[in-house]
Amino acid sequence: MSLHPFSRCIAAAAALLLLTATACSREPEEPGNGTPVSVTEPGTLNEIITPDRRPFITELTITGSLNHNDIAYIGQMPELRYLDLSAISLSGDFLPENAFANHPKLEEVLLPSSLDSIGTSAFRWSEQLQTVRLPRHLVAIGAYAFAGCKDLHDIDLPASLQRIGKYAFSGCISLHEIGIPAGLSIIADGTFSQCRTLAQVSIPSSVKTIGYQAFEGCDQLQAVRIPSTVKKVGIGAFQNCIGLIEISWPTSLTEIDNLTFAGCSSLTSITLHSQLTAIADHAFDGCKSLVEIHSKNSTPPQIGADTFRAVNQGICHVFVPSERARENYSTAPYWSDFLIYVE
Repeated sequence: MSLHPFSRCIAAAAALLLLTATACSREPEEPGNGTPVSVTEPGTLNEIITPDRRPFITELTITGSLNHNDIAYIGQMPELRYLDLSAISLSGDFLPENAFANHPKLEEVLLPSSLDSIGTSAFRWSEQLQTVRLPRHLVAIGAYAFAGCKDLHDIDLPASLQRIGKYAFSGCISLHEIGIPAGLSIIADGTFSQCRTLAQVSIPSSVKTIGYQAFEGCDQLQAVRIPSTVKKVGIGAFQNCIGLIEISWPTSLTEIDNLTFAGCSSLTSITLHSQLTAIADHAFDGCKSLVEIHSKNSTPPQIGADTFRAVNQGICHVFVPSERARENYSTAPYWSDFLIYVE
């Protein structure tokens, strides 16, 4: 039975509407938020993800090539939480300074596999950042790069790393453990200061210098072994490590600097090796639990009036190697205030 002409018109119109709806539903998804973005020409990310869409991007995976303008554009995506840059090439293989600093939402970042350096303050004060995957061939991390990233708890420093700038991880209060690569020769000033939950740290024999306040305020750090390769430990390097109970001090160092262990209130016993000649003022200031000092040097190391300030010298025992050494310590300035015994 043939349809009435009017009915045929209605059917045709319905079919056209259905085709239009199907075509619309098959339009390609906009890049970002689950759809990977391919950038073939550096500097064009703002054409692929237009400024009007930028505030709505929460997840972003990019392939291709980017320049520093593209990185700055990503840093201005306020809702971005997950960023995968592992498959891109970046101009100069360098993540620029302040690239993602103060980002309000960023939680996880995978950095380019070809990257060799991270700029100063690259992630500074990105307080929601939890996980960063560093490339295997990374050589340098700039000063303050992750400073103030209070939620950062998952980061592995690659074996290729040769330089970490000052205060790079300062204030990373969720960082529990860190392995320092064997190629690092300097732990710079304040590198891990105020990492309050840092409980384990391994200092490799490649390290020659530990900087000013490098581990200051690491409340949970309990034991420190300083390798014999270390030639200098800076002022206040372990100041206010209130959980520190064990120190291995290398024979390569003949002096303990000012404030080095000040405020280490859980420290009960220390051993001073035979080559030690001087301990600066306030080096053990505030070590109120200290009750035993084992000195291997028959000649008393030079100390000042405040070297052991707040230590109860009336109950603190100093053990020395011989009776002659006991006589030396018993008459030496400030050592004579302690209880002196032969080991």
